[in-house]
Amino acid sequence: MKLGLIGIGKVGSQILTDIQYLNLFSEIVVIDTNEQLARGEVVDHQHAQGLKSMNRIQIKCGDYQDLSDADVVVVTASVETDPNMPDRTALTKGNITVVTDIMNRINHVTQQPLIIFVSNPVDTMTYIATQVNDYPNHKIMGTGTLLESARFRTLIADHFEIDPKSVEGFVIGEHGQHAVPVWSKTTIAGMPLVEFESLSNKPKIDRMYITQQIDKVSFDVFHDKGWTNVAIAKTTVELVKSLIFNEKSILPLTSLASNGYLAVSLPTLVTRQGIEQVFEIVLDATEQEQFEQAQAYIHQTIDTHYKR
Repeated sequence: MKLGLIGIGKVGSQILTDIQYLNLFSEIVVIDTNEQLARGEVVDHQHAQGLKSMNRIQIKCGDYQDLSDADVVVVTASVETDPNMPDRTALTKGNITVVTDIMNRINHVTQQPLIIFVSNPVDTMTYIATQVNDYPNHKIMGTGTLLESARFRTLIADHFEIDPKSVEGFVIGEHGQHAVPVWSKTTIAGMPLVEFESLSNKPKIDRMYITQQIDKVSFDVFHDKGWTNVAIAKTTVELVKSLIFNEKSILPLTSLASNGYLAVSLPTLVTRQGIEQVFEIVLDATEQEQFEQAQAYIHQTIDTHYKR
């Protein structure tokens, strides 16, 4: 199995570290416009293979021709980010150029691999990727609200002082300030949230506060350390693992919407072949209104920066 990793900044480097430990691929090709940085990361990761706890994997710097037989390509490439930017959409104009170039270069050599976008704003970038050429749309996806969903579960778990893995909940919509937590379908150990609250003797959770925190905490990390990389890398690697093992997972990913005018996160069944089904779930009135606002925001971002 072969992985292509395009972009070896903070996120790309962490993805490379995490995925090397899982031994999912026998070959990993790293591509970056900064060839010196890519070379340094590759050699650094190669040195770790001298330890008895590590397996031997071929990790190398390469170019797009090396992706001709890749199974998965992960794209983290981006223009420089600023911790003080008001929103991820500030990256839109620059990253449209980046994504357009990447998609044309990949399409020139292959249409085989599944392509996962991490580059922000990920919903808009995923949409752009589907418009550049005739690359199969079902093979193009973005990490979407996978990370928001993990934060959502963690915030709920912290409130009730329980393991986040006991929380079943997810977020849809936009990866950003218009993320929509689906409270109406959230359960804890199979119990509806209201029932768990009544049985746990814990204070009632402040849903508005948690909703606001889902995106805010990412910028808290950004401001404190200058970047975010650990959680999004773990998120991406879990998605890669699901695809490679054909686990047929249902995850809140972003992909081209049925109307074809934007990409938005919804529960999505993914297989080794790519996106198999997107579930347009029933929401309560508040969630539906928020989801429509998220769609409108993504649509506006696309229209502002991209000529269809």
